[in-house]
Amino acid sequence: MQLAHVDSGRSVGPRTIERHAATRSDAATRIAATTESQASDAARHARSARTAPMRGGLRSFDIQLNQRIAAVQRTVEFLERADAQLQSIRTALAAHIGPGRAEPASDIIAELSYKIHQFESLWRERVAATGGALDSQLDQVEPGEAQLRFKVRGLTIDTLANGEPETLYLAVGGRTQHAVAVVIEPGLDATAIAQRFDRALAPSGVRVSRDRHGELVFSVRETDWANTRDILAIKGDGRRFPTGQFAIPRIVPEEPLVRPDLWTVDSPMARRATLQQVIDAQEAVRHARQLALEMLSDEGHRLQTADATACAQEGKWCEDFVRTFATTAGRRDYRTLAALSSAVHGIHRDRVRALLLRM
Repeated sequence: MQLAHVDSGRSVGPRTIERHAATRSDAATRIAATTESQASDAARHARSARTAPMRGGLRSFDIQLNQRIAAVQRTVEFLERADAQLQSIRTALAAHIGPGRAEPASDIIAELSYKIHQFESLWRERVAATGGALDSQLDQVEPGEAQLRFKVRGLTIDTLANGEPETLYLAVGGRTQHAVAVVIEPGLDATAIAQRFDRALAPSGVRVSRDRHGELVFSVRETDWANTRDILAIKGDGRRFPTGQFAIPRIVPEEPLVRPDLWTVDSPMARRATLQQVIDAQEAVRHARQLALEMLSDEGHRLQTADATACAQEGKWCEDFVRTFATTAGRRDYRTLAALSSAVHGIHRDRVRALLLRM
């Protein structure tokens, strides 16, 4: 696995970056300011030197970018493994399905079951294997942001938009002492209701929106799903939730796009149904992989374009700096010599050659 390329031969930290920029900027400033009668063009070049662009390696030192590209690369690798296992299951099933085919022997059934179990184990690793960048619908998201969507029984637009006013209290993670309040009033439309729930629950990591049918849909990071699923408590004023006490409602999670836990091979009908589900899953996996590859290609093109632009800017800066340096060095007065000697002190020919080779 490779991360976004960083063109640097040694470790670079914030202090190194600051020290490098400060040294070059200070040297350029001292050289450009050796005499008050310096020409205006030299002053302009000195100002340009003080805002010199970073080297390519430092410029591409983008932690978020590297994390995003690494997550997409891991997603591609995971989907390739999934595709290979799905193809193996598909081939094995197809060999024993069709008119005139005899019932498979028990060892063949056991082998088919093992292949499905193996894929199911792989699929359970999806969040960890992709860095949380591939959700249960095979949509690619920012690393660690894979969401699981669910609905809460009793919290529908119909029940909330109609009836008497009521204040609902919702507690996430069993923290009833930190429950948040959502006021439901007559006349609220579906969008306003969703926004009120979202504002109240967002600090707890739960977001609320509307699905394509207009109903409330809740979402939470997949890594937080276990806590939310078991310990989302709701209390009302005794209207929509009659007890008036905190109760855990029924939560209905969104169906994952791929469900290997439902695949069976115990009968001809079950094998045919499983084969169709495997085919559908493989198509979805291949589509997601293609999207991931396109994303990597787009990132690579964007980096190349940005690097070409930055290199052109850096080349211009180098030309300006050399012109400023030559103009200042030609003055031959004491202040100029003092500035030059301090700027180039300790720099030998071999060190300059080594630096140029690394550029």
